[in-house]
Amino acid sequence: MKIKRYVQIGIMLAVILVMGQSGFASLNNDPAAISAYKGSSPFSAGGALSGHVDYAVYAPGMYDGTVHFNNNLYVYAYQVFSQSSTVSIDYFSVGLEPGVSVSNATSDSAAPYAVTGGIVPDLSLVMSQQVLYLFQSDTISANEYSRTLLFASNIAPVMADGVVSAGFAGGAIMALPSPVPEPATFGLLIGGAFMALRRKRKKS
Repeated sequence: MKIKRYVQIGIMLAVILVMGQSGFASLNNDPAAISAYKGSSPFSAGGALSGHVDYAVYAPGMYDGTVHFNNNLYVYAYQVFSQSSTVSIDYFSVGLEPGVSVSNATSDSAAPYAVTGGIVPDLSLVMSQQVLYLFQSDTISANEYSRTLLFASNIAPVMADGVVSAGFAGGAIMALPSPVPEPATFGLLIGGAFMALRRKRKKS
């Protein structure tokens, strides 16, 4: 009788432990991430798209995943979850200000605290005003999620726009951390672009 009771207690403890671990398996619980820039943003559009994006930003040298980055860069991490969507997500993007330096757009199968595995993007591209993750051959359907999506930048985060899209069903915009220059730095970028334009005009 006592042995049976101990077995029951053991099973209950195991279930509680697994539940506790699964509850913490998300980027927004990673203690290594910057506290003001870890969380979850819900998205929905026209009843067809429904889900959330977990995110975390790591100060230089603090990201400890299987992908390695320069220790001078901030690491931006996102994971896209589709819940009751009736259409499949085909891309996810994070907005950038013009002239912002971003590198190493990639994905990590076992990022710290993230849900492991997930659907791998076909393409991870750094473009002039967005970092784009394209899911073509394997889109994200209801109750599915992406692999952890990463990029690095020398610029600290602020909250900006992110987009998930499901082809003809349109897209949903949400608030996500993104590298945006401080006003002074942004002024220098604009000033540099203006000077380059003046030089170009003088030459022509």
